[in-house]
Parts: sequence; structure tokens; C-alpha cells
Amino acid sequence: MMGGGLGMGWWWAIGLLMASALLWVIIRSVRAAGENSGQNNAQEPRDTDIGAAETPGGARGILAERYSRGELSAQEYQERLRVLGGGP
Repeated sequence: MMGGGLGMGWWWAIGLLMASALLWVIIRSVRAAGENSGQNNAQEPRDTDIGAAETPGGARGILAERYSRGELSAQEYQERLRVLGGGP
């Protein structure tokens, strides 16, 4: 044995340390990207969310717009509003 066996014996530990560090960086990056995308999605309500009928662009708002444009008669408007639970 040349060199008493100390020549290449410790390089595996350095490789393991570097691989661990790289894995840690990748995990942190993926988590940070996931947290940021979750915050962006939570800021804008969508019409498909629960309670969307209460928003200006929700079902009642669309129904009122269609009635004001003359696409619905008064009877159709009242019936559809009743079905939505917001009318007589």
C-alpha cells in the first residue's frame, strides 16, 4: 500500500457533504416557489369560489346585466333570481 492508505480515503465524505448541500438547496428552492405561488393565487377571488354569487361579477351580477341589456324578460329575471335564492 502506498501512502499508508490515507490518499483517497476521505474524498467520499467531501462528495457526500456536497451532494447533501445540493439536495438541501433544491428542496429549499422548491418550497419557496410553492409558497410564493400559493400567495399569488389567494389574492384574486374567482367566480368559481364559494360565495361568488355575492361578488359583483357573480351570478346575480351577470343576471342583472343580462336583464338590463334586454336579454331576459322581467318574468325570466324574477324566476332566475328566485332560483338563485335572492328574490321573491
